[in-house]
Amino acid sequence: MKRCLICALFILFSAGGASAYTDIGGRYTYGREGYSGANLFAEWGNDDYYMRPAMKTYKSDVADRYSAYSLGAGLERELWRAGAEFSVAPETGGYKNSAAYADFSCSLLGGPADRAALEDVSIGVFAGITWHEDAYSISTTTVSGTGFGRRTNSSVSTLADAFKLAQTDYGLSASIKAYGLRASGRFTKTAYDKDVTIEARRLPLDIGGVGANGFPDTAFSASLRVPGLPVRPEAGYTRATYLLEQPASESFSAGLAFDAGRAEVFAGWENFNPGGGLPRSDYYSLGLTFAF
Repeated sequence: MKRCLICALFILFSAGGASAYTDIGGRYTYGREGYSGANLFAEWGNDDYYMRPAMKTYKSDVADRYSAYSLGAGLERELWRAGAEFSVAPETGGYKNSAAYADFSCSLLGGPADRAALEDVSIGVFAGITWHEDAYSISTTTVSGTGFGRRTNSSVSTLADAFKLAQTDYGLSASIKAYGLRASGRFTKTAYDKDVTIEARRLPLDIGGVGANGFPDTAFSASLRVPGLPVRPEAGYTRATYLLEQPASESFSAGLAFDAGRAEVFAGWENFNPGGGLPRSDYYSLGLTFAF
Protein backbone atom coordinates (compact mmCIF):
# COMPACT_ATOMS: atom_id res chain seq x y z
CA MET A 1 0.00 0.00 0.00
CA LYS A 2 2.83 2.38 0.89
CA ARG A 3 4.56 1.57 -2.41
CA CYS A 4 1.39 2.39 -4.37
CA LEU A 5 1.10 5.74 -2.60
CA ILE A 6 4.73 6.62 -3.38
CA CYS A 7 4.17 5.77 -7.07
CA ALA A 8 1.04 7.92 -7.16
CA LEU A 9 2.92 10.85 -5.61
CA PHE A 10 5.69 10.53 -8.22
CA ILE A 11 3.18 10.54 -11.09
CA LEU A 12 1.37 13.58 -9.69
CA PHE A 13 4.59 15.52 -9.12
CA SER A 14 5.63 14.77 -12.70
CA ALA A 15 2.39 16.26 -13.97
CA GLY A 16 2.64 19.35 -11.79
CA GLY A 17 4.43 21.47 -14.38
CA ALA A 18 1.31 21.81 -16.53
CA SER A 19 -0.83 23.13 -13.65
CA ALA A 20 -2.06 26.69 -13.39
CA TYR A 21 -0.46 26.99 -9.96
CA THR A 22 1.91 25.02 -7.75
CA ASP A 23 2.41 25.58 -4.03
CA ILE A 24 5.08 23.83 -1.96
CA GLY A 25 5.47 24.38 1.73
CA GLY A 26 5.90 23.11 5.24
CA ARG A 27 5.50 23.93 8.91
CA TYR A 28 7.71 23.00 11.87
CA THR A 29 6.34 22.85 15.42
CA TYR A 30 8.25 22.45 18.67
CA GLY A 31 7.30 22.47 22.33
CA ARG A 32 7.33 20.81 25.73
CA GLU A 33 9.24 17.60 26.52
CA GLY A 34 11.15 17.61 23.27
CA TYR A 35 8.06 17.68 21.08
CA SER A 36 8.92 18.34 17.44
CA GLY A 37 6.68 17.93 14.42
CA ALA A 38 6.72 18.77 10.74
CA ASN A 39 4.03 19.02 8.06
CA LEU A 40 5.13 19.10 4.41
CA PHE A 41 2.87 19.45 1.36
CA ALA A 42 2.69 20.25 -2.33
CA GLU A 43 -0.47 21.41 -4.09
CA TRP A 44 -1.26 22.20 -7.69
CA GLY A 45 -4.34 22.80 -9.80
CA ASN A 46 -6.44 25.64 -11.17
CA ASP A 47 -9.85 27.17 -10.52
CA ASP A 48 -11.54 23.81 -11.14
CA TYR A 49 -9.45 21.21 -9.29
CA TYR A 50 -6.53 20.64 -6.95
CA MET A 51 -4.21 17.77 -5.95
CA ARG A 52 -2.33 17.68 -2.65
CA PRO A 53 0.19 15.10 -1.44
CA ALA A 54 1.41 15.66 2.12
CA MET A 55 3.20 14.10 5.04
CA LYS A 56 3.24 14.78 8.76
CA THR A 57 5.54 13.48 11.46
CA TYR A 58 6.11 14.21 15.14
CA LYS A 59 7.83 12.79 18.22
CA SER A 60 8.70 13.74 21.79
CA ASP A 61 10.95 12.62 24.60
CA VAL A 62 8.18 10.36 25.92
CA ALA A 63 6.81 8.94 22.65
CA ASP A 64 8.03 7.23 19.50
CA ARG A 65 7.90 9.05 16.18
CA TYR A 66 4.51 8.97 14.44
CA SER A 67 4.33 9.63 10.69
CA ALA A 68 1.54 9.65 8.12
CA TYR A 69 1.43 10.15 4.35
CA SER A 70 -1.64 11.40 2.48
CA LEU A 71 -2.85 12.13 -1.02
CA GLY A 72 -5.84 14.42 -1.55
CA ALA A 73 -7.73 15.81 -4.52
CA GLY A 74 -10.80 17.94 -5.07
CA LEU A 75 -13.12 19.74 -7.44
CA GLU A 76 -14.14 23.37 -7.01
CA ARG A 77 -17.09 25.06 -8.67
CA GLU A 78 -18.79 28.40 -8.15
CA LEU A 79 -21.55 26.94 -5.96
CA TRP A 80 -19.95 23.80 -4.50
CA ARG A 81 -16.73 21.97 -3.79
CA ALA A 82 -15.89 18.32 -3.07
CA GLY A 83 -12.71 16.64 -1.90
CA ALA A 84 -11.31 13.26 -0.94
CA GLU A 85 -8.14 12.03 0.75
CA PHE A 86 -6.41 8.73 1.43
CA SER A 87 -3.66 8.33 4.03
CA VAL A 88 -1.43 5.65 5.56
CA ALA A 89 0.64 5.59 8.75
CA PRO A 90 3.45 2.99 8.63
CA GLU A 91 3.98 0.74 11.64
CA THR A 92 5.57 2.39 14.68
CA GLY A 93 5.87 0.51 17.94
CA GLY A 94 3.38 -2.10 16.79
CA TYR A 95 0.75 0.40 15.62
CA LYS A 96 -0.31 1.33 12.06
CA ASN A 97 -3.38 2.67 10.26
CA SER A 98 -4.90 3.63 6.93
CA ALA A 99 -7.73 6.08 6.33
CA ALA A 100 -10.12 7.50 3.73
CA TYR A 101 -11.94 10.84 3.96
CA ALA A 102 -14.42 12.84 1.83
CA ASP A 103 -16.20 16.17 2.18
CA PHE A 104 -18.75 18.25 0.29
CA SER A 105 -19.76 21.89 0.80
CA CYS A 106 -21.96 24.35 -1.03
CA SER A 107 -22.21 28.13 -1.16
CA LEU A 108 -25.52 29.68 -0.15
CA LEU A 109 -24.86 33.02 -1.86
CA GLY A 110 -23.32 32.22 -5.23
CA GLY A 111 -21.50 35.28 -6.56
CA PRO A 112 -21.92 38.21 -4.09
CA ALA A 113 -22.64 41.71 -5.31
CA ASP A 114 -19.73 44.15 -5.59
CA ARG A 115 -18.75 45.66 -2.22
CA ALA A 116 -21.28 43.48 -0.42
CA ALA A 117 -20.76 43.25 3.35
CA LEU A 118 -21.67 39.55 3.32
CA GLU A 119 -19.26 37.91 0.87
CA ASP A 120 -19.74 34.18 1.40
CA VAL A 121 -21.79 31.67 3.41
CA SER A 122 -21.16 27.95 3.01
CA ILE A 123 -22.17 24.76 4.78
CA GLY A 124 -20.77 21.28 4.37
CA VAL A 125 -20.74 17.67 5.45
CA PHE A 126 -17.80 15.29 5.80
CA ALA A 127 -17.06 11.69 6.73
CA GLY A 128 -14.00 9.55 7.15
CA ILE A 129 -13.02 6.06 8.24
CA THR A 130 -9.74 4.96 9.80
CA TRP A 131 -8.64 1.35 10.13
CA HIS A 132 -6.38 0.95 13.18
CA GLU A 133 -4.19 -2.05 13.93
CA ASP A 134 -2.15 -2.47 17.12
CA ALA A 135 -0.02 -5.44 18.13
CA TYR A 136 0.15 -4.46 21.82
CA SER A 137 -2.18 -3.73 24.71
CA ILE A 138 -1.74 -1.76 27.92
CA SER A 139 -1.41 -3.85 31.08
CA THR A 140 -0.75 -1.04 33.58
CA THR A 141 -0.84 2.71 33.06
CA THR A 142 0.03 5.69 35.26
CA VAL A 143 -0.72 9.13 33.85
CA SER A 144 1.79 11.75 34.93
CA GLY A 145 2.17 14.50 32.33
CA THR A 146 2.01 15.43 28.68
CA GLY A 147 3.89 14.54 25.55
CA PHE A 148 2.20 12.38 22.92
CA GLY A 149 -0.89 14.05 24.36
CA ARG A 150 0.22 13.00 27.87
CA ARG A 151 3.05 11.06 29.53
CA THR A 152 2.18 7.46 30.42
CA ASN A 153 4.31 5.14 32.50
CA SER A 154 2.97 1.83 31.25
CA SER A 155 3.85 -1.73 30.45
CA VAL A 156 2.63 -3.36 27.25
CA SER A 157 1.95 -6.96 26.36
CA THR A 158 1.96 -8.60 22.95
CA LEU A 159 -1.45 -9.68 21.72
CA ALA A 160 -2.05 -13.13 20.25
CA ASP A 161 -3.98 -11.36 17.46
CA ALA A 162 -3.52 -7.70 16.56
CA PHE A 163 -6.20 -5.37 17.92
CA LYS A 164 -8.15 -4.03 14.93
CA LEU A 165 -10.58 -1.14 15.17
CA ALA A 166 -12.54 0.80 12.55
CA GLN A 167 -13.14 4.43 13.51
CA THR A 168 -15.79 6.44 11.64
CA ASP A 169 -15.84 10.24 11.88
CA TYR A 170 -18.66 12.34 10.47
CA GLY A 171 -19.88 15.85 10.96
CA LEU A 172 -20.86 19.31 9.78
CA SER A 173 -18.89 22.40 8.83
CA ALA A 174 -19.85 26.02 8.23
CA SER A 175 -18.06 29.17 7.09
CA ILE A 176 -19.02 32.81 6.71
CA LYS A 177 -17.07 35.76 5.32
CA ALA A 178 -18.27 39.27 6.10
CA TYR A 179 -16.52 42.65 6.29
CA GLY A 180 -13.26 40.96 5.31
CA LEU A 181 -13.37 38.45 8.19
CA ARG A 182 -13.82 34.70 7.69
CA ALA A 183 -15.21 32.63 10.58
CA SER A 184 -15.36 28.83 10.33
CA GLY A 185 -16.67 26.08 12.56
CA ARG A 186 -16.62 22.30 12.54
CA PHE A 187 -18.29 19.59 14.65
CA THR A 188 -17.23 15.93 14.57
CA LYS A 189 -18.81 12.81 16.08
CA THR A 190 -16.87 9.53 16.23
CA ALA A 191 -18.17 5.96 16.25
CA TYR A 192 -16.35 2.61 16.48
CA ASP A 193 -17.14 -0.87 15.18
CA LYS A 194 -16.46 -2.48 18.58
CA ASP A 195 -16.37 -1.57 22.25
CA VAL A 196 -13.12 -0.02 23.43
CA THR A 197 -11.71 -1.25 26.75
CA ILE A 198 -9.17 0.28 29.11
CA GLU A 199 -6.56 -2.27 28.00
CA ALA A 200 -6.38 -0.81 24.47
CA ARG A 201 -3.54 1.64 23.81
CA ARG A 202 -4.78 5.13 23.01
CA LEU A 203 -4.85 6.17 19.37
CA PRO A 204 -2.54 8.89 18.02
CA LEU A 205 -4.50 11.93 16.81
CA ASP A 206 -4.27 15.67 16.22
CA ILE A 207 -5.78 18.26 18.56
CA GLY A 208 -5.38 21.67 16.97
CA GLY A 209 -1.94 21.32 15.40
CA VAL A 210 -0.40 19.20 18.16
CA GLY A 211 -0.11 15.41 18.35
CA ALA A 212 -2.13 13.87 21.19
CA ASN A 213 -3.73 10.50 21.88
CA GLY A 214 -6.99 8.93 23.02
CA PHE A 215 -10.26 7.50 21.72
CA PRO A 216 -12.15 10.61 20.56
CA ASP A 217 -15.91 10.90 21.02
CA THR A 218 -16.75 14.43 19.87
CA ALA A 219 -14.75 17.44 18.71
CA PHE A 220 -15.54 21.07 18.00
CA SER A 221 -13.24 23.59 16.36
CA ALA A 222 -13.62 27.24 15.36
CA SER A 223 -11.31 29.66 13.61
CA LEU A 224 -11.21 33.32 12.64
CA ARG A 225 -9.06 34.66 9.80
CA VAL A 226 -8.53 37.99 8.05
CA PRO A 227 -7.60 37.14 4.43
CA GLY A 228 -6.53 39.65 1.85
CA LEU A 229 -4.28 41.81 4.06
CA PRO A 230 -0.50 42.21 3.83
CA VAL A 231 -0.31 40.76 7.36
CA ARG A 232 -3.03 38.17 7.97
CA PRO A 233 -3.85 37.29 11.60
CA GLU A 234 -5.74 34.14 12.60
CA ALA A 235 -6.98 32.51 15.79
CA GLY A 236 -8.47 29.12 16.59
CA TYR A 237 -10.01 26.98 19.32
CA THR A 238 -10.48 23.20 19.52
CA ARG A 239 -12.17 21.08 22.18
CA ALA A 240 -12.31 17.26 22.14
CA THR A 241 -14.02 14.71 24.38
CA TYR A 242 -12.98 11.06 24.74
CA LEU A 243 -14.14 7.60 25.74
CA LEU A 244 -12.90 5.65 28.79
CA GLU A 245 -13.49 8.61 31.13
CA GLN A 246 -10.47 10.44 29.72
CA PRO A 247 -10.88 14.18 30.46
CA ALA A 248 -11.71 16.59 27.66
CA SER A 249 -8.83 18.49 26.08
CA GLU A 250 -8.71 21.89 24.45
CA SER A 251 -6.30 24.09 22.54
CA PHE A 252 -6.06 27.79 21.76
CA SER A 253 -3.99 29.03 18.83
CA ALA A 254 -2.96 32.30 17.18
CA GLY A 255 -0.79 33.11 14.21
CA LEU A 256 0.32 35.62 11.62
CA ALA A 257 1.00 35.10 7.91
CA PHE A 258 2.58 37.59 5.52
CA ASP A 259 3.98 37.61 1.99
CA ALA A 260 7.69 37.83 1.27
CA GLY A 261 8.07 37.93 -2.50
CA ARG A 262 6.78 34.62 -3.88
CA ALA A 263 6.75 33.07 -0.41
CA GLU A 264 4.27 33.19 2.46
CA VAL A 265 5.75 33.17 5.96
CA PHE A 266 3.77 31.93 8.96
CA ALA A 267 4.48 32.14 12.69
CA GLY A 268 2.11 30.66 15.25
CA TRP A 269 1.55 29.70 18.89
CA GLU A 270 -0.68 27.04 20.39
CA ASN A 271 -1.58 26.31 24.01
CA PHE A 272 -2.70 22.73 24.65
CA ASN A 273 -4.63 21.73 27.78
CA PRO A 274 -4.86 17.91 28.18
CA GLY A 275 -7.44 18.25 30.98
CA GLY A 276 -7.66 16.34 34.24
CA GLY A 277 -5.55 18.87 36.10
CA LEU A 278 -2.43 18.16 34.02
CA PRO A 279 -0.25 21.14 33.08
CA ARG A 280 -0.81 23.11 29.90
CA SER A 281 1.83 23.08 27.18
CA ASP A 282 2.88 25.79 24.75
CA TYR A 283 3.92 24.98 21.18
CA TYR A 284 5.45 27.27 18.55
CA SER A 285 5.31 26.94 14.76
CA LEU A 286 7.18 28.38 11.81
CA GLY A 287 5.97 27.84 8.26
CA LEU A 288 6.98 28.71 4.72
CA THR A 289 5.02 28.27 1.48
CA PHE A 290 6.32 29.01 -2.02
CA ALA A 291 3.94 29.80 -4.89
CA PHE A 292 4.97 29.09 -8.49
